[in-house]
Amino acid sequence: MQFTTILMDADDTIFDFPQCEYNALKATVEKNGLRFTDKVHEHFSEINNALWKKFEIGAIARSDLKIRRFRELLTVCFDGMGDCERLADTYVDELAQQAILIDGAYGALEKITAVCEVYIITNGLSKVQRGRFGKSPVTKLVKGLFISDEMGVQKPSKAYFDRVLSEIPEKNISEIIVVGDSLTSDMQGGRNAGLTTCVYDPKHKITMPHELCDFRITRLEDVLTIGDRT
Repeated sequence: MQFTTILMDADDTIFDFPQCEYNALKATVEKNGLRFTDKVHEHFSEINNALWKKFEIGAIARSDLKIRRFRELLTVCFDGMGDCERLADTYVDELAQQAILIDGAYGALEKITAVCEVYIITNGLSKVQRGRFGKSPVTKLVKGLFISDEMGVQKPSKAYFDRVLSEIPEKNISEIIVVGDSLTSDMQGGRNAGLTTCVYDPKHKITMPHELCDFRITRLEDVLTIGDRT
């Protein structure tokens, strides 16, 4: 292993976020007396993803994101009928219970953490991420969680990564690698901080070489072989 420390994303890297989101949204919609369908989920995912992109660049506040995604969902799917604030609160509670891991993630993390330290870097809500990691066995494997909601800064800002780097033991940035699925959050953030970046891309969605990615892996444990390729 070439690196001593990995800064690793959570959703779509460790957690199976599409399934977590689906389960949480279904429970949220039904608990609020509305009819859930796969189409509702499709619309929510589109709305939610677009708003998170805006949040990453500072174009929307987290508090606005939390409510606005349900205001827009009600408009698109339910003729504006429903309480968006109640839906938002229910969704956070439900998502905090969803700790479904990507297949093989736990075993991969066992192998990785046997030879280097792993810290989680996430833009997720504090209540959600603390709840999910509290229920997940991977928590015992990682050294710590850096949650933007608690830090007041978010990926991909350099300020977020500067804060992380100030709090971890490893001070040599050449020994640190960022691993995650998002180009705009994880890879751009790593670039902003001058760190080595590795995109987790199991479905080969990203064309390599890519200006934001030093490496690509399709299985999480393949990060262990990066040193063998250089």
